[in-house]
Amino acid sequence: MVVRVPRLGALALTALCLTFSSGAEALSASEARNRAQLSVQNVERDLPNVQSAAKRAARQLLTPPQRIAAGDILYRNKDYPRAIDVFSQVVELHRQGKADAASHADALFYLAESYFDSKQHFSARRHYSELVDKGGQSPYSQYAGRSISRLVDVALRTDSLDKLDEVFAKLNQLPASDASGSLQYARGKLLFARKDYEGAKSAAAGVATGSAYAHQAQYLLGVALVKQAAPQISEADAKKLDQPELAAAAAPAETISRARYAAAIEQFRKVTRMKAETSSHRHVVDLAWMAIGRLFYESDNFLDAAEAYSHVDRTSPEFSTMLYELAWVYVRLGDYQRAQRALEVLSITDPDSLRLADGSLLRADLMLRSGQFDKALALYRTVRSRFDPIREQVDTFLKDVTDPAVYYDRVVDTSSAADDGALSPSVVQWAREEAENDRAFAVMDDVAASRDLIKRSRRLVLKLNAVLGAPTRFRAFPELQASMEQALGLINRVGQARGTLAEGMDDEASSSVGGELGKVRAERRALMARMKKLPVSAGDFAGREASGERQWNRVSQKIQQLELEADRIQAIVNGLKRVLKDGAQFGVTTDPASRQRFQTEIDANERDLETYRKRIGDYRDAVEMGRVQVGFGDQRFVEDDRTRQRFRQVFAREVQLVASGQDNSDAAGYARSIQPILQRMDTVEDSLEETKRRLEREAEERSRGLKEAVQREVDAIERNAGELDTLDQQARILIGEVAMKNFGLVRDRLKSIVLRADVGIVQEAWEVRENQRHRVRNLQRERAREERNLNDELREVLDDGGDL
Repeated sequence: MVVRVPRLGALALTALCLTFSSGAEALSASEARNRAQLSVQNVERDLPNVQSAAKRAARQLLTPPQRIAAGDILYRNKDYPRAIDVFSQVVELHRQGKADAASHADALFYLAESYFDSKQHFSARRHYSELVDKGGQSPYSQYAGRSISRLVDVALRTDSLDKLDEVFAKLNQLPASDASGSLQYARGKLLFARKDYEGAKSAAAGVATGSAYAHQAQYLLGVALVKQAAPQISEADAKKLDQPELAAAAAPAETISRARYAAAIEQFRKVTRMKAETSSHRHVVDLAWMAIGRLFYESDNFLDAAEAYSHVDRTSPEFSTMLYELAWVYVRLGDYQRAQRALEVLSITDPDSLRLADGSLLRADLMLRSGQFDKALALYRTVRSRFDPIREQVDTFLKDVTDPAVYYDRVVDTSSAADDGALSPSVVQWAREEAENDRAFAVMDDVAASRDLIKRSRRLVLKLNAVLGAPTRFRAFPELQASMEQALGLINRVGQARGTLAEGMDDEASSSVGGELGKVRAERRALMARMKKLPVSAGDFAGREASGERQWNRVSQKIQQLELEADRIQAIVNGLKRVLKDGAQFGVTTDPASRQRFQTEIDANERDLETYRKRIGDYRDAVEMGRVQVGFGDQRFVEDDRTRQRFRQVFAREVQLVASGQDNSDAAGYARSIQPILQRMDTVEDSLEETKRRLEREAEERSRGLKEAVQREVDAIERNAGELDTLDQQARILIGEVAMKNFGLVRDRLKSIVLRADVGIVQEAWEVRENQRHRVRNLQRERAREERNLNDELREVLDDGGDL
């Protein structure tokens, strides 16, 4: 359908469009002059905002409570490195007098918690000790009990039992109890660690029922009852227990009765009846059910043990352990089908644990007992095919690395171990599990973590120096950046007001002039487009910042594509190496000469790939350095200053020439009318330029002071790195020997698993043979019986025929 517009409406619409288009294309001289005057007035009115911008920026900075809230979110998401950074900022603000005591207490405790959960126990101990030292003061007193409890945990986990006396002395300086119950629980935990079970029970019983530590205290009370009920073994008997031939003589003669642990079981049941509202409380309840199940198992009460184990929740950290123990309960009950089900679930929930091998072998044994020979054989072969290559890998690793120092280096430096194709992370984890209470791997972890922290600190120093040494140093000082942004925005507004006057000049000027005026006007017009792009508002500055980030993001994405391509090529190289190594298994046969040529080409390409990876890493570092130098004060802002100053000079010269009569009379009149406005603009701009130079000097001075502080930190980092290297050299041989022993235990464990799988395969074949022999004997017996019956019947028939 065609819509007809009335003629009058069409004419009005056309006139409106012409009005807007002409206004967008050019300004009249009078309109340009009025707009420029208004712009200058607004700039003069906003001059005080340059100083107030710094105060506004200071108010916009995160307060200590806000930083703590942000760190708490990171901590709950288990992003411990970033949480440590945020909480450390609050601690540093308190040292500078910019944070109150309440914020300092909160930050100090959560900083220690972040260190503790990230297994940096010695750093955690330092901050917990600081809280305990201030525990008699408010608001630090609310964290004193929890800090004491954590100090006990640190002493146990670092095997620093000598520190318990020091912790006990600090505890005695604090009140006997507090409203939260943390001090009572900490006292009971400390007494339990010192094997004072009666004192631990008394302290745990003093925790109020509604306390946040009621669950832990009641569980601790149950563990103390178990310790008191357990049979006491002398040191001589404990040494005998290490010798199998004397173990029977050292063990107590009487069987374990249920009555011995009745009080402990009832106490743990009390824990399970408590309402669990947090994840930690639910974990304590699950531990209580596990304890009940184990005590019933030790008392040969397997039905009650199975019932207790069944209460452990599937989301619990103890679920995998529960499944393995529950399977053994069903084995003792003779319920092989339920035992198999538990082990099947275990194979899904915890596929990377060595317990999986034990569970799979147990499951195969149960299948073998149940007559499921094919399934048992398949499971035995699965276990063997999975763990035998790992056994060979560990065995080869131990044979190749005989020097403990080299062994230590390769275990600590996981990247080089991975490049050499040595050990998988699962093997290292199994070695940790076999280490039990040894501190070897903990020391290795501490060394690796310290080296990583030193590496991160050095990179951070490079970034700080890059920022402080570049024109973008204002980014390090938000208050100065806000003032500088406000001043620069006003300067640019003055420059754009000059551009508005220049547009009015174009409206009055002749279409063509020559000489110096022509050259000056042409240059001024060429600068007009660039002048319109000057940032004047906070949104303009933010947009320019985002534009710089996008540029570096595009470069970073290209580098990421190169890394993906390098990974793809590395996968191809790994596949080719495997084909060369195990080609016969895949039906690939080559002559020795071709095989050597292929190997040489693969090695050459692998070396080239390593070179490319190094270059990619260098480019990545360069991008990171570029990111910190982009934004306010970069080359784009330098070009802005150059353009603005040149435009001011060129336009001033043009106005001077036009006012002297080198253009028409209208242009000369316009030039003379705007000269007072230009002088006013020059005065305002000069004032702002002076403010800008003052801010630049202040930023430079503060950068110089910050550089000195950074250099002091660099010196401390290098001293710590030197001490770390010294300690590393001293501990390398000893820890290397201990770590090698642990890997030897893993090898022996894997060898035992493979051997049990082989025995299972042989036993399956024997069972199949015995089953077949049994079937043959049954068939032969049945055949003989049938033949005997037939002979008897034939004899009877013949006898009956003879009688006839």
